[in-house]
Amino acid sequence: MTDHEWYELVKAGEDAGWKLVWEKVVEPESTSQRSAELMKRYSITAGDLMGMLYEDMLGRRKIDLYRDDGGSLQGWIRTYVRGYILGADPNRHGEISIEGAYQGEDGESEALSLPKHDHEVVRREVWQMTLWCFRELWNEDPERCYIHLLKTRFFLSSEEVRDFLDVSSSANVDQIFSRSIKFMRQRYVYHDTHPKA
Repeated sequence: MTDHEWYELVKAGEDAGWKLVWEKVVEPESTSQRSAELMKRYSITAGDLMGMLYEDMLGRRKIDLYRDDGGSLQGWIRTYVRGYILGADPNRHGEISIEGAYQGEDGESEALSLPKHDHEVVRREVWQMTLWCFRELWNEDPERCYIHLLKTRFFLSSEEVRDFLDVSSSANVDQIFSRSIKFMRQRYVYHDTHPKA
């Protein structure tokens, strides 16, 4: 079975496609040396991974993001599964793991330090700042803004953007995209150093 045939089965929610996802990706990754210990530590099972994958691929239509441009479908799906495992680490979300307490030489645990930042607030501030910069990019050059959006949010290749927006060449798309990134960085630094009242 080719990657394209497998992709179509997974996209359609067919049992044959998802059986291969279980056999080729989820089960091998959950029993691999790099993931088994983490899964045990974070109390997640292979079934949990399969459920998250199914919800993302079909429920949130992430399967539509796959591009058959050299990378295998198996490797692409495995990066999602690996991300779920790493994302299950409570310390990545500003929470405290009791197991992670440092044991001193006398066997006593040192007091755990509380998080100094509310990650949800930081995430919201970053998102707000991104929207400010994005609005300014739109006001300055709508075409550049479209290209930025299509490349960063919809993950289109330069060739796809060229055809979609009727730009002269892929190199021109890359140049415009590079300028949009530079503009966003400059505006981000500006807003970071000149916060709004």
